[in-house]
Amino acid sequence: TIAQVHAAFQTRALTCRDLVTRYLARIERYNNRGPELHAIASVNPRALPEADRLDREFADRGLTGPLHCVPVILKDNILTAGWETTAGSPALRGFIPDRDAAAVVRLRAAGAILLAKGNMPDFALNILNTVSVLYGSTRNPYALDRVPAGSSGGTAVAVATNFGLVGLGTDTGGSIRGPAAHASVVGMRPTFGLNSRDGVVPLDVNSDTVGPIARRVEDAALLLDVLVGWDEEDTAT
Repeated sequence: TIAQVHAAFQTRALTCRDLVTRYLARIERYNNRGPELHAIASVNPRALPEADRLDREFADRGLTGPLHCVPVILKDNILTAGWETTAGSPALRGFIPDRDAAAVVRLRAAGAILLAKGNMPDFALNILNTVSVLYGSTRNPYALDRVPAGSSGGTAVAVATNFGLVGLGTDTGGSIRGPAAHASVVGMRPTFGLNSRDGVVPLDVNSDTVGPIARRVEDAALLLDVLVGWDEEDTAT
């Protein structure tokens, strides 16, 4: 849990670099090799430098925020500055945003590490399965011949498989709740307007929401607390 990780930082039993390195090793071992889960679309090339920066800041002043060095899996339709965002589609291959989504701004301010992007069906147009032309078919980690539902299946499977501590998905008509149920993790669709969708590749602007996926309710609640609030760029908030 987030609390356990922070306790380990406080006792010096763990550093941010240690934690991030371990998650990256699991992604390397299980995502495209071994069981080939195909839950991850891409890994943040700056994850380790960011971890080193957070370790330096922790040495100076302790935890930098409620999500200090919490490795987050972002669904690949959430914009991240300088890091490819494809929404699972060849149409956006090579698209490098010049800004962060509102949710990402809040995550960074809370001290989180943006670790990897979760696989998703092209433009989130499938709630039954998570299959991307770019990144393959995400497999259910508990039964490799079964589906993880969609469209946040990559994020849900990544959290279930410990590729990251928590994740963000988007839900228009079940796209967080279905994958969370299939992967036996906690997923929540927030009340419409509770938090900003600015910077999310849209499916239906009248129904889209951004919500947490985690292994424990307490971690989902901590993540949601960081996301909620008014945003002038999203009139629904």
